[in-house]
Amino acid sequence: MEQNKTQINKEQTITLTNRKNLSVSGVNKVISLKPDLIQLDTVYNGLVICGSNLELIKLDNTLNRADICGNIDSLKFVESNAKQSLFRKIFKWFF
Repeated sequence: MEQNKTQINKEQTITLTNRKNLSVSGVNKVISLKPDLIQLDTVYNGLVICGSNLELIKLDNTLNRADICGNIDSLKFVESNAKQSLFRKIFKWFF
């Protein structure tokens, strides 16, 4: 039973509608929120959303879900900031 609960918590769904509305489940926290870039920490590492006029419309901590609207240009899966070394965080501009 405990194993099934862990598997359910690891699910992630990403729905993009008309490049304007994005819904992401499996969101642990919002790392960065800017009009042209939103960084999320998810159950499968990091997710970077690039675009313009980006807004976090809804963040539901009970369902671990985020709804974002704006002009979405790209989605990029990255290693989570929490898992990067301290050295890399300090010198992130040089890498």
